[in-house]
Order: sequence, then structure tokens, then C-alpha cells
Amino acid sequence: MQLQAQLRVGAALLLAVAAGISTYVFAGYAHAYAQSSRNLRVLTSYDEVLKAGNALSAERAPTNILLSLDRSDEPAYASTRLQVAAARRRTDDALEQLDRLTRESAPGGAKNPQLARTQACLLQARGKIDALSRNAPSLRSPQDLQNAIDTMIGARTQLDPLINGLYREAIQRAPDQAGIMQMARILGDLREYGGRLGSMLVVPLSTPEPIGPARHLMIATLRGRITELHRLMPDRVETGEQHTRSIDQLRGQVEQQFFGHTLGLVDALVVRSGTDYGMRAAAFTRQVLPDLMSLEKLEDLFMQRAIVQVTQAKRDSGREMVLVSTCLLSFILFLVFMLRSTENLIVRPLLLAKNEIVKLANGDLRRAPRAGNSAEARALHDAIDALRRQHVHSMHLAIERDELSKALRTQAHTDALTGLLNRHALEEITGDLSVEPVRLSKGRGLILIDVDFFKPINDAYGHVVGDLVLREVANRIKQWVTEPHMAFRYGGEEFAVLTNGLTRTELWKLAENIRQTISGDEIAAPGVSSLTVTASFGIAKGDAAVLTWLDLLNTADAALYQAKAQGRNQLVAAPGVPDPVSADRHSPFGT
Repeated sequence: MQLQAQLRVGAALLLAVAAGISTYVFAGYAHAYAQSSRNLRVLTSYDEVLKAGNALSAERAPTNILLSLDRSDEPAYASTRLQVAAARRRTDDALEQLDRLTRESAPGGAKNPQLARTQACLLQARGKIDALSRNAPSLRSPQDLQNAIDTMIGARTQLDPLINGLYREAIQRAPDQAGIMQMARILGDLREYGGRLGSMLVVPLSTPEPIGPARHLMIATLRGRITELHRLMPDRVETGEQHTRSIDQLRGQVEQQFFGHTLGLVDALVVRSGTDYGMRAAAFTRQVLPDLMSLEKLEDLFMQRAIVQVTQAKRDSGREMVLVSTCLLSFILFLVFMLRSTENLIVRPLLLAKNEIVKLANGDLRRAPRAGNSAEARALHDAIDALRRQHVHSMHLAIERDELSKALRTQAHTDALTGLLNRHALEEITGDLSVEPVRLSKGRGLILIDVDFFKPINDAYGHVVGDLVLREVANRIKQWVTEPHMAFRYGGEEFAVLTNGLTRTELWKLAENIRQTISGDEIAAPGVSSLTVTASFGIAKGDAAVLTWLDLLNTADAALYQAKAQGRNQLVAAPGVPDPVSADRHSPFGT
């Protein structure tokens, strides 16, 4: 007993010395790791604000093209509208990501006011652009066009204070990456000024009209800023040998495309002011957009390199922390092993076996740590393992029974032909309608759907084609019915959609969407050259007059009967239920 106490005291002293040394070393690496983490957060925020700025600048390109097109040129106009929508999504995603990052570092998670002003100005600019794009080109005055473009530029300008602030913080936090971040800032400014320079020519190229003195001055100012930024670009920025080649290649493209092609094209168009420019705004924008995107790519490459360097520093510090912790832990484990090896070789195996049996009795089937290598201990462990195997076998049998029960229930509630829920599943919800009326849950609605002229299809093409039609109709219904709503095959060629929480207008709109989808495309069937089907719809909604499931079913069925009587392929709301979309041509109450 005295020897064991001395061993424990000696082990404690050794552990204290090792822990002190490890803590000192660990604290240094922990400080470096924390610093790298802060630097990484700042660099990430700066990268995101640059991306947001680029997205705002890039949104102007398809917008400028849209403002130069006529809605009568449907293919080009529709394609450009899609490009504008995609650019707006990119901008919104970038601003949303930036908002999340700035809120994380703001007191109380408050929204950054500069970012709020940017989003407000952007919303105003988009409104002006959408209003102008709906007008014919002859109704778009040069002043209105330029005002809309200037508002878009103003939204980007609102972001400059946030860019400047994060740039200063990033330089202060991560001075080792200062050169890389300065280069990224220059490239971001070049991309913005290049975009503004192109926007200055949109109105003259769209109208077309001569470039006025004020516009000449603005173009010259932007041209001067671009030249100055070009002069400030260092010949080489140390980014690591791995990225040097790709950066040099992309920088060569920037020199050739942006500084060569884009600026040369702008200068040529300015010289031709007052004459035939030789191109319109859409063609000009499409020419210079790839050159501006090369600036974005180069900027992103620089920022990613800076982030990689800081991430690597953080990873190295973390690895050293893990190494120190592992060494200390290994030393502790060694001491523990030495101490515990002096314990009683009989009591400990029995105690561990007792604990394992208790856990097994409580349902914990994991194999617990064991000790002892005597024949008696091994026999005890074998007995525990046999008991565990019996428990595992029993649990597997119980799981198999549960899975089989679930499979049988699913099979009983699913229509084998269409994969929809069957009438039995619907009756479990509504209850036995022939016994006692069951009150409706709040917000319930019912759509009954009957495929028009289905029997002639069966008679003409056979039951194989008829089954194919039913499966296709079911698939088209599934496209619109999502949780918490449910679709059923009610019987034969009749289907039902049970809704929850929809207003009358929403219920009508859902039914109309299903009707259009069913009748929209031909159904491909073997041996049938052209096959389309339509369906009639009866709609009912629970209200003061429709209180029970039986009421709901009867009113929907009556509406379905009326839809078929009025000519099929239409929607009819239940009697006494006002049609929320009376202007629809398929409404029986429409004009």
C-alpha cells in the first residue's frame, strides 16, 4: 500500500512537469491558431465583399443589353431577360452571404448600414430598369436610360465604404498577404471602372446619338483612373511557386484582352462619335464582357491564394497543437498504465465484468473494456458474449417484424398501378362515411378529377394503353401535389387530391395547374401516333355549409358532375362556393 502511494506521488510530479512544459508550448501555438482564425475571417469577409462588388458590376452587362433591345425581338429579349435574372440571383446571393458575415462580427448581429443602403439603391435601380425595358425603344429617352444606368452604378458605389473598411482591416490583420490583397483590390477597381466605361457608351450606341461634352469628360476621367491603376500594378506579386504560372498566364490574358482589346474598342468608338459607330450597345457589351470577366478571374485567383496561405498557417498551428496534445496524452496514458498494472488482477476483471452485465441488462450492447487473462475471466467473458449475441438476435428479429409491418401497411395503402395512395388510405382519413358523420379538420379542401372519355380509349387501344394513360395522369398530378397535400386514385379513372390549409384561390390555382399539366403534352403509347387526354375537376372547400367529410365529398362530386355536363376539361367549384378566379376561361362562371 505504501509503495503504491509512492508510485502515485512520483507519477503526479512527473505529470505536473510534463503538463507545465506542454501548456507553455501549446499556448504559443494556440495564440498563432487564434490569430490565423481571425485573419481568415477578415480575409473571407474581404473576399466576399469583392465578390459582391463584382456581382453588382457584372449585373450591369445583361442589363445594358436589355435596355438596347425591343420586346418585339422575342428570342433575343427573352434570352437576355434570363441572363438578367441569373445576374440578379448572383448579386443577391453574394450580398446575402456578405450580410451573414458582417452580422457575425457586428454587435447584436445588426445589419451593416452601408450594405443596407446598397441593397436599397439596387432595388430602386432594378425597378427603373424593369420599367424602361417594358417600353418600346422609341419611348426610352436617353436621359431615362442614363438615369437607370447611373442608379445601378450608384448601388455599386454605396458598397465602396464597406470595401475600403474591410480592405484596411485585412491589411492590418494579415500584413504578410498585403501585396496579394492590394493586387486584388486594384483588379476589382479595374473591373468596376471598366464596366462603368462601357456603361457610358450604352446610351450613345442605343440611341444612337453623339457623345456629349459631359459624357466625354466622364469617359476621360474613367480612362485616366484605369491608366493610373494599370501603372500601380506591380510587375510580380509573391503568391507561391504553385500559383505563379497560372497567375502569369491569366495576367497576360488581361493585358491582351482588357487593356488591349476593350480599351482600344472604347477609344475607337469615342473617336467615331457623331458618325456611324458600326455596332449597337448589345454587340459592344457582348464583346467586352469576357475581357471584364478575365479581371474577375485574376482577382479571385489572388484572393484564393491569400486565403490558402492563411488557411495553411492556421492548419500548421492546429497540427502543432494536436502534436503537443498527443504527446502529453501519450505520457499520461503511459503513467496511468504503469499505475493500473499494479492493481489487483482479480478484482478489477470482476468489477468490469459486473459493469458490463449491468449495461447489457439495460440494453447497452456495446462491448465494454475488459481486464484479466485467467481461464476463469475468459470463461466469464465468453458467457457475457453469448448473452450479448442472444440480445442482438432478439433485436434483429424485432426490427425485421417492424419493417415487415411497415411494408405491409404501405402496400395496403398504395395503388399498384399508379403508385398513388388508394381509396382505402383516403377512407382511413375520412372515416367510415356510411356510419356517423365525421367533422372536417380546419382548412381541408378536396379536388375530384375524372379523366374524360377514358372508356373510348380503353375500347380503341386496349387496357395496356389505358393503364399507361392512368399512370401518366397520376405522374402529372404528382408534379403539383406536395406535402401536406395528398393525391389518391379514387377508383377507375377518377383521382382525388386532399389539401390542407389552402385558401379558395390557392385551391382553384392548384386544380388549374393540374388540369393544364394533364392536357398539356401528348402521351407516348406503343402503336398510338397521337394521344392526349383531358380531365374534369370538381372542387370543394370546408366552410360553414360544408362541415363533414361526407359534405365535402358530396359537394365536390356534384361539382365534378357539373364540369362533365358542361363539356368536360374544366374546373367547377362546388355549388354555393364562389369561384375565386372568375376571369379564367375554364371557369364555368367566367364570361
